[in-house]
Amino acid sequence: MRGIKKILKLLMFLILIPLIYGLVSYLFMLFPSNGSQDNIPKEQKIYIVYDSMHTDIVLNLKTSKVDWSRLLPEVVKGRKKGYLGFGWGDKETYLNTPTWDDLKVSTALKALFLNTPSLLHVAYYRDINYYQTKEVALTQKQFDSLEQILKREFSKVPHYEAKGFGRDDAFYRSSRIYNAINTCNSWSGDRLREANIGMSYWTPFSFNVVGSLP
Repeated sequence: MRGIKKILKLLMFLILIPLIYGLVSYLFMLFPSNGSQDNIPKEQKIYIVYDSMHTDIVLNLKTSKVDWSRLLPEVVKGRKKGYLGFGWGDKETYLNTPTWDDLKVSTALKALFLNTPSLLHVAYYRDINYYQTKEVALTQKQFDSLEQILKREFSKVPHYEAKGFGRDDAFYRSSRIYNAINTCNSWSGDRLREANIGMSYWTPFSFNVVGSLP
């Protein structure tokens, strides 16, 4: 009988953990950081490309002030038009999971419950109309700040790690650690918040990032 009670307590604990995790992430959305600059014209735009699991921050190369072609030649290749997407995540997941259907349970558990190595993912898009996107209007100051924040992620000399899923993307080394608190989506939220863009203080899920934006 005691054994059954212990099993039931364990099951309740395992059920409560994800419930509390999700509830806390939702509650944070109710009190986002104040990045509003309503009195300043919002002349720039960025995009969030997202699905149910992941978010990328996407810039328009035509309005960029950073020479991404010099910094990330493996992806940009001298292009002046199109869009550049930035994401971050668990190294093993990125390199061994071309689609979410290929994600192994063991890989997901390690990423969530251990401190695992990470990679930056950069992708070139000729057109983003084929993707699920969220358009975000920014002031020039916010846009410039975000670009510099993203640039700093690659340090002074970007370290190319591996080719990406296709011809127009690649992976770069990151010094950050991935875990259940620092997820791919919290990376996106943190970078946006750093640029004074209104954002939930913790964004472990993609809906936290997208739902925090106007």
